[in-house]
Amino acid sequence: MKKALLNLLVIPVIAVLPSCDKNEIPEYDVRDEYIGWYQVTDLCDVGESTYELEVFKADYDDEIGFGFPGLYETGYDVTALVTGMKIIIPIQQFYVSTVPEIFYEFSGSGSLEGNVLTIEYRVLTIQNGLIMDDVDCSASLVRQ
Repeated sequence: MKKALLNLLVIPVIAVLPSCDKNEIPEYDVRDEYIGWYQVTDLCDVGESTYELEVFKADYDDEIGFGFPGLYETGYDVTALVTGMKIIIPIQQFYVSTVPEIFYEFSGSGSLEGNVLTIEYRVLTIQNGLIMDDVDCSASLVRQ
Protein backbone atom coordinates (compact mmCIF):
# COMPACT_ATOMS: atom_id res chain seq x y z
CA MET A 1 0.00 0.00 0.00
CA LYS A 2 2.79 2.41 0.91
CA LYS A 3 4.59 1.57 -2.33
CA ALA A 4 1.45 2.26 -4.38
CA LEU A 5 0.94 5.59 -2.59
CA LEU A 6 4.58 6.53 -3.20
CA ASN A 7 4.21 5.71 -6.91
CA LEU A 8 1.13 7.96 -7.08
CA LEU A 9 3.16 10.86 -5.65
CA VAL A 10 6.30 10.29 -7.74
CA ILE A 11 4.64 9.83 -11.15
CA PRO A 12 3.12 13.38 -11.30
CA VAL A 13 6.49 14.89 -10.34
CA ILE A 14 8.27 12.93 -13.07
CA ALA A 15 5.60 14.01 -15.58
CA VAL A 16 6.19 17.69 -14.73
CA LEU A 17 10.00 17.62 -14.83
CA PRO A 18 10.42 17.07 -18.59
CA SER A 19 8.38 20.23 -19.24
CA CYS A 20 11.23 22.35 -17.79
CA ASP A 21 13.56 23.07 -20.70
CA LYS A 22 17.09 24.05 -19.67
CA ASN A 23 17.57 25.86 -22.98
CA GLU A 24 14.46 27.99 -22.53
CA ILE A 25 15.37 31.66 -22.19
CA PRO A 26 13.10 33.57 -19.82
CA GLU A 27 11.30 36.54 -21.33
CA TYR A 28 13.03 39.83 -20.62
CA ASP A 29 11.37 43.21 -20.86
CA VAL A 30 13.98 45.99 -21.01
CA ARG A 31 11.31 48.41 -19.72
CA ASP A 32 11.65 46.71 -16.32
CA GLU A 33 14.96 48.56 -15.95
CA TYR A 34 13.04 51.87 -15.94
CA ILE A 35 9.96 51.09 -13.85
CA GLY A 36 9.68 52.72 -10.42
CA TRP A 37 9.45 55.98 -8.50
CA TYR A 38 11.95 58.74 -9.23
CA GLN A 39 13.04 61.98 -7.60
CA VAL A 40 13.24 64.50 -10.46
CA THR A 41 15.40 67.59 -10.69
CA ASP A 42 14.29 69.60 -13.71
CA LEU A 43 16.66 72.31 -14.97
CA CYS A 44 14.76 74.34 -17.55
CA ASP A 45 15.26 77.69 -19.28
CA VAL A 46 12.59 79.13 -16.98
CA GLY A 47 14.03 77.76 -13.73
CA GLU A 48 14.61 74.68 -11.61
CA SER A 49 12.07 72.42 -9.92
CA THR A 50 12.09 69.15 -8.01
CA TYR A 51 9.27 66.64 -7.78
CA GLU A 52 8.51 62.92 -7.68
CA LEU A 53 6.98 60.86 -10.44
CA GLU A 54 6.38 57.26 -11.38
CA VAL A 55 7.71 55.65 -14.53
CA PHE A 56 5.40 52.86 -15.71
CA LYS A 57 4.96 50.48 -18.65
CA ALA A 58 2.81 52.20 -21.26
CA ASP A 59 0.36 50.65 -23.74
CA TYR A 60 2.85 49.29 -26.27
CA ASP A 61 5.67 46.76 -25.78
CA ASP A 62 8.45 49.29 -26.25
CA GLU A 63 6.99 52.27 -24.34
CA ILE A 64 7.27 53.71 -20.86
CA GLY A 65 5.21 56.54 -19.43
CA PHE A 66 6.02 59.34 -17.03
CA GLY A 67 3.14 59.50 -14.55
CA PHE A 68 1.64 62.36 -12.59
CA PRO A 69 2.70 65.14 -12.32
CA GLY A 70 4.45 64.34 -15.61
CA LEU A 71 7.53 65.87 -17.13
CA TYR A 72 7.64 69.65 -16.71
CA GLU A 73 4.87 69.11 -14.13
CA THR A 74 2.19 69.56 -16.80
CA GLY A 75 -0.01 66.74 -15.51
CA TYR A 76 0.19 64.77 -18.77
CA ASP A 77 1.49 61.21 -19.20
CA VAL A 78 4.32 61.74 -21.68
CA THR A 79 5.52 58.46 -23.21
CA ALA A 80 8.95 57.40 -24.45
CA LEU A 81 10.19 54.60 -26.70
CA VAL A 82 12.76 52.33 -25.05
CA THR A 83 15.71 51.20 -27.15
CA GLY A 84 17.94 49.38 -24.68
CA MET A 85 19.36 51.84 -22.18
CA LYS A 86 18.29 54.84 -24.29
CA ILE A 87 14.86 56.42 -24.67
CA ILE A 88 13.31 58.62 -27.33
CA ILE A 89 10.41 60.93 -26.59
CA PRO A 90 8.70 61.22 -29.97
CA ILE A 91 6.77 64.40 -30.71
CA GLN A 92 3.47 64.24 -28.85
CA GLN A 93 0.85 66.86 -28.19
CA PHE A 94 -1.50 67.40 -25.25
CA TYR A 95 -4.42 69.81 -25.52
CA VAL A 96 -4.63 72.35 -22.74
CA SER A 97 -7.56 74.34 -24.12
CA THR A 98 -9.80 74.28 -27.18
CA VAL A 99 -10.83 77.99 -27.13
CA PRO A 100 -8.31 79.38 -27.70
CA GLU A 101 -6.61 76.28 -29.04
CA ILE A 102 -3.57 75.71 -26.81
CA PHE A 103 -1.48 72.57 -26.51
CA TYR A 104 1.90 71.42 -25.24
CA GLU A 105 4.26 69.58 -27.57
CA PHE A 106 6.95 67.34 -26.07
CA SER A 107 10.03 65.77 -27.67
CA GLY A 108 13.43 64.62 -26.48
CA SER A 109 15.75 61.76 -25.60
CA GLY A 110 17.56 60.27 -22.65
CA SER A 111 19.65 57.48 -21.23
CA LEU A 112 19.67 55.25 -18.18
CA GLU A 113 22.85 54.64 -16.23
CA GLY A 114 22.37 52.62 -13.06
CA ASN A 115 19.58 54.28 -11.08
CA VAL A 116 19.83 57.63 -12.88
CA LEU A 117 17.72 58.46 -15.92
CA THR A 118 18.92 61.63 -17.66
CA ILE A 119 16.54 63.27 -20.13
CA GLU A 120 16.98 66.23 -22.46
CA TYR A 121 13.58 67.41 -23.64
CA ARG A 122 11.75 70.35 -25.18
CA VAL A 123 8.30 71.71 -24.42
CA LEU A 124 6.56 73.98 -26.90
CA THR A 125 3.42 75.87 -25.94
CA ILE A 126 1.42 76.36 -29.12
CA GLN A 127 -1.60 78.65 -29.38
CA ASN A 128 -3.72 78.75 -32.53
CA GLY A 129 -0.83 77.28 -34.54
CA LEU A 130 1.81 79.73 -33.25
CA ILE A 131 4.65 78.82 -30.89
CA MET A 132 4.08 80.99 -27.83
CA ASP A 133 6.80 79.45 -25.64
CA ASP A 134 9.81 77.20 -26.28
CA VAL A 135 11.46 75.68 -23.19
CA ASP A 136 14.49 73.37 -23.17
CA CYS A 137 14.91 71.15 -20.10
CA SER A 138 17.48 68.79 -18.69
CA ALA A 139 16.03 66.40 -16.13
CA SER A 140 17.87 64.09 -13.79
CA LEU A 141 15.63 61.31 -12.45
CA VAL A 142 17.04 59.28 -9.56
CA ARG A 143 15.21 56.01 -8.77
CA GLN A 144 14.17 55.78 -5.15
